[in-house]
Amino acid sequence: MTIIIGIGSSAAGLSTYLATLAYHQKHQVKSKKVLSCQVTPISADSYERKLSYKAENILKEQVMLEVTQFYDHPLYSFTITLEIKGLFWTKNTEKVSFAIYDMPDNLLRDIRKFSSSHSFTEYYDDLFSDIGGYFLPIDGTSHREDEVYAKSLEKFTTDLTQRNPQGCRIAFTVTKCDLSELWVNRDDPRGLVQRRFPKMYEILENWTQEDKGKVEYFTTSSFGVFGKYCEPNSIIQSKSKEGTSAVIRNPQEWQPFGLIEPLYWLCTGKML
Repeated sequence: MTIIIGIGSSAAGLSTYLATLAYHQKHQVKSKKVLSCQVTPISADSYERKLSYKAENILKEQVMLEVTQFYDHPLYSFTITLEIKGLFWTKNTEKVSFAIYDMPDNLLRDIRKFSSSHSFTEYYDDLFSDIGGYFLPIDGTSHREDEVYAKSLEKFTTDLTQRNPQGCRIAFTVTKCDLSELWVNRDDPRGLVQRRFPKMYEILENWTQEDKGKVEYFTTSSFGVFGKYCEPNSIIQSKSKEGTSAVIRNPQEWQPFGLIEPLYWLCTGKML
């Protein structure tokens, strides 16, 4: 099983992403070779049940989830089952299992402060202990904070190289891509990151070019779009340089996209 750290920007919506992943057991995958995709919890434990409950009773009621607290970083375990098109009408089944930590929203932004604090030494060390990959959800509308996060990302990748010299994978995932300013570039995640987050992009590209690890770029939306004109299925509650807070617009048309691809790549190193 691959252990993944989920650590993103302040308004990226990591908890919403995970709740959506748990609630929608059947997911759409862009690749035409994938005939079906299903996500199931590895155990019917309280953590996974709480995720589905939050989606059903909070998100669908157009209420935002509470922010993950600093000392509350739950671990969720899932299996992704893919039915893949083979040769001559054959079908192959592939299963990928992973566990992902839902880390506090402010951890990445303030990682330089945490890393230098003696009070959080053990906590910080755990970020690099037997980890298979890092899921970095970044709110696509937080581009004005690019320089702030780039400095944090530089510190993080430097420490990652020192503590994990064999390298690992980082999935940089732009969230809120149902919004029109991001939706139009959803099929070009690398270009989107390069244009909106040039400083973070440069940090990650330099890191991977020095063979210190691997980076891939993705786009996603927990709420998706609906209707003939692909309207954002979200209602914006607030917007600032740190990102956009929103609730679902039409729960009956809830069709998330891009949730599976970054997790699959982190587990296998293969793109769907």
